[in-house]
Amino acid sequence: MGQQAAGFTVVKIDPATGVTSQTTSLDPTANFPTSAIRTRGGLIYIGAAYAGHLYRYDPASERLDGLGAINLPGDTFPCNMDEDADGVIWIGCYGSAGLTSYDPATGAFVRHGRMDETDMYCYPHVGAGGTIACQIRMTRPHVVVYDPKSGARKTVGPVVVTEDGGSLLLYRAADEQLYIRSTEGDFRLNGFETEPVDGLPDPAPPPTLSDGSTADFADRETQMFHEIAITRSDSGKTRTIPVEYESAGSEIFLVHRGPDDNIYGSSILPLHLFRFDPRSQAMDDLGICTTATGEAYSMANLDGRMYICSYPGAMLSVYDPSGPYRFGKDPDSNPRDLGRMDEISYRPRSMVAGPLGRVWTASVPNYGMWGGPLSWYDPATRRFGTYRDIAGEASCWALAWLEAHGLLAVGTTIDGGTGTQPRVDQASLFLWDYTAEKKVWEGQLPVEVTAVNALAVIDGGLLCGTGHTGAESCIFVFDPAARRFIQTVSLPGGRALDGGVQFDPDGTVFGFTTDCFYRFDPAIGTVTTVHEERGAFQNPGPMDGDGVYFTKKHELKKLVF
Repeated sequence: MGQQAAGFTVVKIDPATGVTSQTTSLDPTANFPTSAIRTRGGLIYIGAAYAGHLYRYDPASERLDGLGAINLPGDTFPCNMDEDADGVIWIGCYGSAGLTSYDPATGAFVRHGRMDETDMYCYPHVGAGGTIACQIRMTRPHVVVYDPKSGARKTVGPVVVTEDGGSLLLYRAADEQLYIRSTEGDFRLNGFETEPVDGLPDPAPPPTLSDGSTADFADRETQMFHEIAITRSDSGKTRTIPVEYESAGSEIFLVHRGPDDNIYGSSILPLHLFRFDPRSQAMDDLGICTTATGEAYSMANLDGRMYICSYPGAMLSVYDPSGPYRFGKDPDSNPRDLGRMDEISYRPRSMVAGPLGRVWTASVPNYGMWGGPLSWYDPATRRFGTYRDIAGEASCWALAWLEAHGLLAVGTTIDGGTGTQPRVDQASLFLWDYTAEKKVWEGQLPVEVTAVNALAVIDGGLLCGTGHTGAESCIFVFDPAARRFIQTVSLPGGRALDGGVQFDPDGTVFGFTTDCFYRFDPAIGTVTTVHEERGAFQNPGPMDGDGVYFTKKHELKKLVF
């Protein structure tokens, strides 16, 4: 099981008694067990992200051994593992789409190199005759076959393009053969050859307990993961047992002031909504607030309700803090799941509520795609809308409402969906007339940035924002009436945080970088450090009287100044 406040943990459960025990990785960067396999010998191998290391767990002794780096620095995220006839473990990763093998008999890793020169994800399966078939994702899903003896590799079968709606899946069936299911046709794989098939067999059945029973989390839907359901194969009867374990904590991704002045936020994997009352200091885990399972990327308030947009899929939900909490999809649910913003948006980093009575989001697109859109939802009509190509092959990323001008300010990032390389060199700022549905101005900052990652309207109707290129960041002031940048100032203390520009009731502008909380004077362009500490700040929160909220990993904190 994954967690961010410590390394991943292995939980062992006795299905007869319900007794549990756990073993946790001592590496605090080995957070996510993104791939695991139980070998024929009964040992469990685990690939951990983002440490990029391989582990071995012995169920008999409950010992967890770190076996070393899989293929650093290129690969940090193990995607899939499979075992060949000699007991060698084949590991494919994200980062460089590298293929690595580990021989338990010798304890040696062999790095076989990239399986694709462009795409970044590699999912290997052992094929007939000992060849290794790798599903490659994300921009052009296809299959690459690798021969360990000769080192030869070859693309086989169809190549599909996700932007065109193509899909491809490589899997092992119950007959132990490998098959390709794709929008370009279905195939059986045999070494370096493929043959079309009219019908595909079912995938190999999931692992079972020794008596044939299957096990899964009974509370998976609510993302609690504290109950196991064991279902007998003969009778179909299911019994549920509690699972006891200690977790160090799930990281906080977002912090927002709700319409009731409480502080709300989202945890990561699992995605739970929490509420913190600044007056009573009470902290409540409210539970799931969306059908998404990742984390809430943005929130905004409109008419006493709080709108939440979450990854994956840019799923929108709405919550009324004045009512009882009961998540669902029906009209009486609270929060209520409203559905996807559109078919493209995936990581909806910014949200603005108000223009035309709508909720607006800016988002990076789905995996393997470019061109993150500007999208909206109208609560009155329950309609969704999106502007697909508004940022070209960049993505919309930061939003602010220039109410006096009847415009939305939109900052972009050069990033596409995960698994892509940027197709543009610089980010930009543009103004969108939401009534006329058109851009009325677009330009780049006086300094080169790869993302405009925070925007806020300050006194006088001016626009203040931050941009960054890697670790270098700046803060700027833009005059929407004159359509010109009037201040651009370098920031101290690391990279500017997404959404990190804040202002207090007096209109004083503050901001966050990874190492610094600062005060900014837009009139003369000066930055004053309020607090500096290396790596202190991870996600920005709202101002609050004598201080400001922020998060670091799994903790909500307040800086008083």
